Order: sequence, then structure tokens, then C-alpha cells
Amino acid sequence: MPQDAFTLYSEIGELNRVLAGAKINRVSQPDRDDVYLLTYSSAGAKVLVLSSNAENCRISFTENEKPNPKTAPGFCMLLRKHLLGSVLESIELVGFERIAKLTFSGRNDFREKVKKILYHEIMGKYSNLILTEDGKILGCLKNAPLDVATSRVTLAGAEYRLPKAQDKADIFNKEDLISRLNAYPEGSDLARFLFENVKGLSFPTAAELAFRIGENKTAEQKYEIAKTFLLTPELLPNVTGEGKQRDFYVTDYKTLTGVKRVFPSLPEGEQAFFDEKEREKEFVFRRTSLLGKINGLVKKQTKKLQGETEKILAASECETLRLKGELLTANLYRVGKGETEVTLENYYDDYKPVKIALDKNLSPNANAQRYFKKYAKEKRTLEILLPQKEQTEKELAYLKSVLLEISQATETADFRDVEEELVSSGILPAPKFRKKETAESPYRVFRVDGYLVRCGKNNVQNDRLTGRAFKDDLWLHTKDYHSAHVIVETKGEKIPDRVIAAAAEICAYYSDAREGTKVPVDYTQKKYVRKPPQAKPGSVIYTDYKTCFVTPCAHEEFAEREQPKEVRP
Repeated sequence: MPQDAFTLYSEIGELNRVLAGAKINRVSQPDRDDVYLLTYSSAGAKVLVLSSNAENCRISFTENEKPNPKTAPGFCMLLRKHLLGSVLESIELVGFERIAKLTFSGRNDFREKVKKILYHEIMGKYSNLILTEDGKILGCLKNAPLDVATSRVTLAGAEYRLPKAQDKADIFNKEDLISRLNAYPEGSDLARFLFENVKGLSFPTAAELAFRIGENKTAEQKYEIAKTFLLTPELLPNVTGEGKQRDFYVTDYKTLTGVKRVFPSLPEGEQAFFDEKEREKEFVFRRTSLLGKINGLVKKQTKKLQGETEKILAASECETLRLKGELLTANLYRVGKGETEVTLENYYDDYKPVKIALDKNLSPNANAQRYFKKYAKEKRTLEILLPQKEQTEKELAYLKSVLLEISQATETADFRDVEEELVSSGILPAPKFRKKETAESPYRVFRVDGYLVRCGKNNVQNDRLTGRAFKDDLWLHTKDYHSAHVIVETKGEKIPDRVIAAAAEICAYYSDAREGTKVPVDYTQKKYVRKPPQAKPGSVIYTDYKTCFVTPCAHEEFAEREQPKEVRP
């Protein structure tokens, strides 16, 4: 990724311009990789994130703060002790390495002026934050791995040393770099050569520099082009590239293809890019976590249903046991003791012969009683298992409706309702500490020929949507499929057939039948819809309905964005 020294050189220069002289008002550490500093300067209050995450290591602003743990980690407490109330004097890049040096001035316990330096080493999986004073380490975010600890100590009290430098030329060392460029074998891969011989370049940057250098240049000319590009680039903050190369770039990389999104400044561009990556990362994590839990429960309920079905099938022959007991009782005089089998006429079925197995150690009457006992046992089994099987089928259907909600979620806020639903249903344990929510997640909203159409994203929203609708509003749901609840506001008017058809197509699209055709969708007035007592979220019964058959369609052309509403007290 291009969080290389070239990118950081421009980014940190801009951050220093914005934050030099800023006061540190808050320090937080929501997870093991990220530290947030709330700064206040002439630019206003801004949150600076120092991330040591292997994939998203960076120094940038953010508006997407993560919730803090109940107990602050030790490194966070250390930073609060030394940095709260201090002033950020400067941010600078160390040489042309991926190391940001943040210098703070403040006062110690004796009110003496002191300086602290926080080194942010932005090096992929080796990224770290190290706080120092007078060259001595006060503490670090991560303990060094074994392959690093043997050559570089990062323990508190040790002298801070920069990571071991790579065997590459520095752009500031003209002689060394020109010497290496003279050794470049013409005709070979210049991008690879620059990547392996020049400090601070990611491969995309090396490829862009090679493209700008072109062919048939002397080593001196190559150096001047590299110096101009790396140290004084024409700034054009943008997000571009495709696949793994889609990233934030400080200038226009002509070697990259894909849609280019340009930003007015470096901090804004990087903030937008990484905040979006964090949202995507959280979305995938929440989605994967919920899918794992629900799929596990579906597998468990499916196995339970299979066992119950097999037991019911085995017990369904109980009437045969009763019949054999009756036939034996009616023909005791014809059965001799010690027999293992007897054939008797079934007077319930045109006297057809029935073979009955016997225990030779029991009397004929005892054999008859044995069949009656088996019959009573199997009958009790059926009486218990049939309601259990019905309940398991309902539970399984409900879990599949939750899977549909998760698969159709489009943003992290959607999972909040799903988790709330699972907690209220007793499927997930209630969290010990719940963050107070200030807004409800919005529905899917459409405007069809002036009529407002709302579509729930999950069972919690379905209940909320249906419960708040007016009695004359139109309510829609797919027939025999899990789907979202859809409400069309009538405002006392008769809804045109075209609007009903569009709402039905939206309802079918957000259902299990999305891939089908001629999907049946029921619609009725909301006054004919009610929720049974103690029913699962999203479960309703309805009457006085009509059914139409439609092809599922998202109708993006009618979509609108609804603002989240304040939670009602």
C-alpha cells in the first residue's frame, strides 16, 4: 500500500501545518492498535488517529471514532499521564523513513517544562507507537516480536533507537543514489530497480516514478526527476486504483486505472479513505460474526428437527402396537406358552392375517400387556414430540429470516437492530454494558409517483414500521416467503395500481424470492394486520388481503435517503 515515505512526507507536512501548537485535550485507545488524540488548535477540534494496524497503519484525522473499553489499556493511561494538557509542537518525518516524530511540550509533576517525543513507526505488521523522554523509552504500544527484540530493545528505560535501516539509497543523499542509478542495467525493469534501491517507496510509487523517468536518461537526469517527484510533487489528493491497488494517493498516479475521486486537501482525502475502510472492516466483521452465530444455531436446530422427525416416524407405528395387544387379548385361548410367533385375524381389516412376535419366556397375557406398554410409551412420545417439532420448525424459520436480514444489510447500523432483536428473543445474551443510542437506524425509503414507500431492513424495523403506520396505509408482504414489511402511505387517497405494483416488486426484491419470477405478494390495509401475543419480532397475522404476482425489482430510481430519527424516550 502507498503509506510509504513518499506519501507520508507530504501528509505529515500538511498535518504539521494544521496541528502545530495544538493542545491535547483527550487520549483514548479503543483497541490494541489505535490511539486517538483529541486536539484543539486554530483549525478547531480534530481527532488524530495513530494506527498501528497491520493493514491500516497510518497517521490521519478521523470522524469515525470507535467506542472505548470500560477500562483503559496501560499504554493509554501512560499517554494520558504524559500528554494530556500538553502542546503538540511539531510533526515531522524522520529522514525518508516511514516514521512520524510527534514532539510535545508540557510540564512534569514539579511544574518543570519537559518535552516528550512519540514515535509512530508505520511499518505494516511491525508498526508501533513508542513514547520517549530525553532519548529514553517510557513505554510502547506493542512489545517487539522475537525476531526484532534480539537486535532492538523497546522496553521502558532503554535508549530509543531507530529501526535498522534498509540497504537502500536516501533521496537526500545525492551521491549514493546517483551511484546506484549508474549501476542500473538498461533495458531491465526500472520500477523493480527503484523499489529495491530507493528508500521509502512502495511498489506503486516506484512504478509511477519509473513511468515519469521514461527511457534514455542519464543517472543525473533520473535523480533530478526523482527528487522533484518525491519532494515537491504536484499535490492532487485522490482515491483511485482497482483491487488491491485501490488506495489513497497524494498526487496523480498516471500508471493507475479506475475511477478517481479527488479531495480538496490531503487530510480530508486520507480521512475519507481510511474512515470508509474502517466502516467496511467493521461491517464485514459484524456481518461475519452474526452469520457465524446464526448459522451455528441453524445447524443445531436442523439437527434437532431431524432427530425429532426420526423419533416421530418411529413412534408413528404405535397404533400397530395397540392392535397387536388387542388381538392377543382377544385370542389368549389360541396362544400357547413358549411360542415365539403367532398369526391372528385382524377383525378391523376384513380378517386379514397379522403376524405377531412373542417372547417365549412370557405368558400370552404378559405378551399382550407388553404391547400395550409399548403403545402407551410411543403415544406419550408423540404427544411430547409433535409440539416440540412444531416449535423447532418455527424457530428454524425465524433464524432463516434473520439470515435474510443479515445478508441484505448494507451498513453497520443495520446490525444494531439485528443484535437487539436477537437479544430480545433470548438467542444472544444481553450485553453487560450498552452504549446509549441517540438515533434509530433509517428504513429503506422510496418515492413512487408522489407516494412514500417505506421498507424495513430487519424484524425490529418491520415491527416498528408496521406498528407506527396509520390504519389506512397499505401493508405488503410476500406470500410464503420471508420478506421485509413494506408500507405505502395513503393519506386517505386511493393508491394507483402502478404504485402498488412497484411497492410489491420492492417487497419481493427484499425477500427470499429475490431471484425468482412471478413472486406472490399479499397486500392489505394496515388495520387488518396484527401481532400475536408473545410472537417473535417481525411475526404478524393478517386478513382481508389480495395477492399480486410480480418480478422482484430494487427500483433504485425511486430510492431516497431518510435521516435517522431521534430515539423516543
